[in-house]
Amino acid sequence: MTLLPPVATRDRVFDAVLVVSCGIVQAAALAVAAFATRDAFAALHGGVPLASTTMLELALAGALTALCLFISGCRAERLGQSYAIDLRRTLYAKIAQMPKARHEERRVGALSLRFVGDLSAARLWFGRGLPEVLSACVVLPGAVGILYALSPVLATRGLVPLAIALVVMAVAAWHLERRHRRLRQRRAGIAISMIERIAIAPELDVMGRTGTELRRLDAQGVRLRDDAVARRGRTVGLQSLLQAGTAASGLTMLWLASMAGIAPATVAASLSVLALVALPLQHLGAAWDQYCAWRVARGKAQNLLREPAVRRYLKTSKAAVSVKAVGRLGDTPVAFEVAGGETSHLTGSTSRHLARAIAGLDTFDTLDLRFDGKAQHPCVSYIGDDHVGLQGSLRRSVTLMNRKRPTDERIAEVLRGFGLGGLLASGGLDQRLSENGNGLSAAQTLRLDLARAVLGKADVIVIASLRWSVEPEARALQEVLQEYSSATLVLAEPSDTSSKTSTPKVI
Repeated sequence: MTLLPPVATRDRVFDAVLVVSCGIVQAAALAVAAFATRDAFAALHGGVPLASTTMLELALAGALTALCLFISGCRAERLGQSYAIDLRRTLYAKIAQMPKARHEERRVGALSLRFVGDLSAARLWFGRGLPEVLSACVVLPGAVGILYALSPVLATRGLVPLAIALVVMAVAAWHLERRHRRLRQRRAGIAISMIERIAIAPELDVMGRTGTELRRLDAQGVRLRDDAVARRGRTVGLQSLLQAGTAASGLTMLWLASMAGIAPATVAASLSVLALVALPLQHLGAAWDQYCAWRVARGKAQNLLREPAVRRYLKTSKAAVSVKAVGRLGDTPVAFEVAGGETSHLTGSTSRHLARAIAGLDTFDTLDLRFDGKAQHPCVSYIGDDHVGLQGSLRRSVTLMNRKRPTDERIAEVLRGFGLGGLLASGGLDQRLSENGNGLSAAQTLRLDLARAVLGKADVIVIASLRWSVEPEARALQEVLQEYSSATLVLAEPSDTSSKTSTPKVI
């Protein structure tokens, strides 16, 4: 099973250490500032001028704290972005390795959401939440120690209300993850439905569905709003408890100071330290909220990473590759074999499944598939019903299989060989093509696929496409294909025109 990316990589450990180091420096600056504040208030209370050392200490402490805040913030964001990069790469690699049949069962919107909401949750936790926790682990003990050094009485008794507020916060925050889970479900439902409907919005409008879809969207939005307000209310409520605890601790310190006769300068310094104690606690409350969001997203990511994977390889052989498949597909026995460089036709109800297995799109435990006697797939080009292409130039589209792009002369030669001279003449290799060849005819996209297989030097070419079945020049295209390539060719009969014979067979 593919695991989530590890957190403790070399660059991220360095960033985390730097964040903690900044926290240590901030704690030291806080100590200097606290005692300098006490000296400053003592001087003001006594009516004497402030010492230059006191002013210098306060200025340096403030500047150093600001610098550490800047460095730790940048490094924390770098840490979060670094983990998001690794997670994005891991998720995409997993989706790419999924069996095609399983991939088709998953909703495109749900898969897309892994790269939006889940990555944002990961980036916020590792880029903000976790660094805040690391920093607080250093600053909080230091601040409490400074407060104790200023006045043990104020530290031990004055922090009791704040401690009680923290206990109440911990109890109230326990169910925050459930709020996040429900909120995420609402957001995911809207995002998935919108992603799927945007592509067909004009067609839905022609059907008169726009009003219905808008009412449905409004209803989903109201439910999302209610859950978002409930989650936000819980988070703000936790922070409000902390504010109340901080205020109560401040009042307690003032009361204790009046009862014990503690110097006003010490009280002022203690109150300033109390404010600095409350700030990391506020950050911890926000960090817990971000951690809960990450836990929900992590569960979804782990579910995706538990999906089965197909190990595919893209390594061109130097000689023609034979294909042999023996076993069963469902209740149908399979006995298929084709010599290297030869052409074979697949018929039967399982021909499409066998073609996808040969291409490496799907795997079947009951099927033993060998290429030149080996289980490892060679370089296979699969041409299905739909053209697969990324938005970009004609040059890019026709060379998607190439790690090293051929020369423009070679590309143009192959395109003209497959009858795409007219397309080439209209805009050259630099002309822009839409995603999946939108705007091109079925005949043009078929020829693009064939040219791509030739330029990609595929060892095995599997054609299981209705475009091929209805192409009047299929025989001529096959001759051109065999002229340019010595690949083994497997032609699968379309499902709707296949014979009633259920066993794939060689013709």
